[in-house]
Amino acid sequence: MQIGGIGGISPTSGIAQAAGAPANPGADTGNAFGQMLDALTGATQEADAAVADLAVGGDKDLHDVVLSVEMESLAFDLAVQIRNRLVEAYSEVFRMNV
Repeated sequence: MQIGGIGGISPTSGIAQAAGAPANPGADTGNAFGQMLDALTGATQEADAAVADLAVGGDKDLHDVVLSVEMESLAFDLAVQIRNRLVEAYSEVFRMNV
């Protein structure tokens, strides 16, 4: 069963792709969190632009604006959870006896 995107957003684009497994397993994965933050910044800018367009009476539909704001909120929650896991993993490694 093929799952289509909502409003031009595919399930494997942007944040979902940055948070998932790298496309090339042998590549450097240390930059995955940075890529996810870049995707979060893009989602935030898109949501801000949609809200601003709606506020000035642009052609944005209210449903699209709410959807983009909710996607940004979910992306931010995902980034916070991943950051918490990374900090927890760092703390665990730091507490290890040598």
